[in-house]
Amino acid sequence: MRDLRENIVVSVDDFGIRNVADAILPLAQQGKLDRVSVLINYMHSKDQAAELSATGVKIDLHLELIQLVKSGEKVQEGALLRGGNFLVRYISGNVRSSDVERMWIDQIECFKELFGRYPDGFNSHEHLHYFPKFFRIALSLGERYDVAFIRFSRKGVLRRGNAVISYVLAFLWKKDNRHYTSQKAPMDTTDFFISYDWIDNLDDFLVQLPNGKMEMVFHPERRHEYDVIEKYF
Repeated sequence: MRDLRENIVVSVDDFGIRNVADAILPLAQQGKLDRVSVLINYMHSKDQAAELSATGVKIDLHLELIQLVKSGEKVQEGALLRGGNFLVRYISGNVRSSDVERMWIDQIECFKELFGRYPDGFNSHEHLHYFPKFFRIALSLGERYDVAFIRFSRKGVLRRGNAVISYVLAFLWKKDNRHYTSQKAPMDTTDFFISYDWIDNLDDFLVQLPNGKMEMVFHPERRHEYDVIEKYF
């Protein structure tokens, strides 16, 4: 299992919303996680923030636009429904860059108020920061607030089987990468990115890991994903 941790950055998302913290905190306390992403607008407890900080895990801000795109808050919403909901608003111009920047600055400042510092990294709910105009905002805010890490990947998003979202993100990554590599000192990232729920068979996947560091994202409020983290990491 030590070899896996050398190649895989174990990340979990959505800390703060619903009862997700109940699943994440025990894993962080056991040292099984590398990064935890926080939905700051859904956190209201400095005690909970202190408890997470005490684990020593890297704490990232999970940038979100839930109220703006009216999607992503309900656990029963499927990825295609959420993605379609967002695309309609994005294409119609109802999701403006100025609104996104303002909302994300508010979330960054809320993070600082609750945790007493700025986040270790950025990523986003529903992967919205992969959309090029939002990616530029995330990089700009990372530079402004000295945030060291961004979920992106130097070599690409790994496409898997029937996971349509992986192909969408891989396409967006190609557009984003031109901007990322043009930066003098871009935020750090891993070599590859994948979400666990895109993988059909984890054992088969682990046999053929690409060379380099990979961020693998889990949602451990789903019991089977919690069990995978406990077993493999």
